[in-house]
Amino acid sequence: LGYGFCHLPATPGWHALTCLTWRPRGTWRERLRRRWLGGGPQLLSPPTLTTAGAGERFRLRTEAAGAVHLQLGVLLRRFRHYGVQS
Repeated sequence: LGYGFCHLPATPGWHALTCLTWRPRGTWRERLRRRWLGGGPQLLSPPTLTTAGAGERFRLRTEAAGAVHLQLGVLLRRFRHYGVQS
């Protein structure tokens, strides 16, 4: 489990994205517990990461958690033409 961020494309069509993820590192006890029992430390308020300044985010001790591969279809107009009800 982890957190990730990627920009969504602003052009119509099919897009392949890779979102790199990370998780809080935690103490050595928390890492040992995560290895054997799962889970691990979580952020108390994840939405603040997008609104906080860069200085706040860089104070976190993190580790890589893998990548999520996404395939997105983006529509910007003519939703009914493509069978999408809005």
